[in-house]
Amino acid sequence: SQHGAARYATALVAWSDLVLQWGNCQEVCERGSVVVDPWLAYALATQRRLQAHTPLPFLTLPGTHNSGICLADGYGIDQDVLDRMVKLILPDSSVRIANQQFTITDQLRMGIRHIELDTHWHNNDLCICHAGGVHLKALNKLIEDLGKIFHHTIHWDTETLGCFSPHERTLRQALGEIYDFLHAPGNEADVVLLFLDDQPDLLTWGKVPYLLQTIKDVLGTSVFTPSDKQAFGSGWPSPHELLARGKRAIIASARDYGEAMAPLIFHRPSVWSEWHPREINPFPVCSLNGEMWTEEGNITRAIGSSIVFGPFYNGPKIKGLFNSTNLPQFTGCNVNLICNDQLTPSDVRLLVWSWGEGEPSQDGGCVAMRADGRWETRNCQDQLPHACARMDETGGPRGGRWLSGSVGAWDHPSPCPDGFTFSVPVDGFQNNVLRAATSDHPSVWLYTVTQYQQSHPCSLIKKK
Repeated sequence: SQHGAARYATALVAWSDLVLQWGNCQEVCERGSVVVDPWLAYALATQRRLQAHTPLPFLTLPGTHNSGICLADGYGIDQDVLDRMVKLILPDSSVRIANQQFTITDQLRMGIRHIELDTHWHNNDLCICHAGGVHLKALNKLIEDLGKIFHHTIHWDTETLGCFSPHERTLRQALGEIYDFLHAPGNEADVVLLFLDDQPDLLTWGKVPYLLQTIKDVLGTSVFTPSDKQAFGSGWPSPHELLARGKRAIIASARDYGEAMAPLIFHRPSVWSEWHPREINPFPVCSLNGEMWTEEGNITRAIGSSIVFGPFYNGPKIKGLFNSTNLPQFTGCNVNLICNDQLTPSDVRLLVWSWGEGEPSQDGGCVAMRADGRWETRNCQDQLPHACARMDETGGPRGGRWLSGSVGAWDHPSPCPDGFTFSVPVDGFQNNVLRAATSDHPSVWLYTVTQYQQSHPCSLIKKK
């Protein structure tokens, strides 16, 4: 219609004025400066320590979705301008480009141990950019034919749409951040699970060897490989077993490059299944979208998406989002990889299933579970029942049977009946099982100890 054409023309004319008027400058947190509450850092460190001997299928590794697509590194800096522009034409639409606010370094500092890197061939290197998912066969065929005519392989296809800037960060830089974190003082016991959401044509273009060499250059021999896994058969190692072998990272790829990737990288479906947080039935049912996932020991990744591209794509509607209600429910069912968008320290607090706020409050006190399932320190001579567990061959790390044992001081000589052991939950699911089994007691002793940890301030910088 004439009215629609005029409205579109008005929007085009206004574009340059809007860019100048609104600008594309954002205030972001400088890398490595985000505030991490000492209580939060300690609670998450406690949970990691308790899972040191837990195999990967039962391990909790908090993650982020599209971890490298962060505002602090310049991704989505112009999203506010684009959002206002789209609203001139479609008032009910919006634009959200950056998946994260904070850098990978700060995500790791906040407790994230599963990182996703959108990896594409761009600017003659492996870069981190938000692309993929677009498959226009006719255009791809045209590009391929042009390459044949000019006797030159064109390393671009519609999977690369979204890689626009000459300033995209490289995969080498992103891996370098992870390496620096793992080798920083205090992080010697940490391991990470990395996901490369990469481009199918890396194999066609002969870039897989370069991908492997980049990983080797940065991470060296610290990557747990498919060859290393053969020693574990159908199972997976625990963090303790990884560290004992000098391994700090496991890497999975969205694409199957066959033998070309075998020296270093797993194909994602062989490691985990993927879900979206549309509907969760919390503990004790623990089902997602009507299907069970916590009973068989399968590795599970749940992904939320905040990305919106006007009328073309709406992540919150298609994939769903994590929120203050469902994040604790996912944690309480021990979903392995909970991958949030727009992660903040407040979100990470919802991943804590162990210590209560402000705990441990007594230096040297003994640890007990409260009626709400959170932990606290108490006088070790208090008279409480003991948390007792039996982990048999049918129960697995998250199964078994829990009950309340003898009432007495924390160091009672006979805390549990025969066949049971004075114990402590090692994940949110076990914590819920114990609380349910001892609900007739306001508190029960736990077999664990306390340690302490520090945090750092945040410095704001301008990003253009």
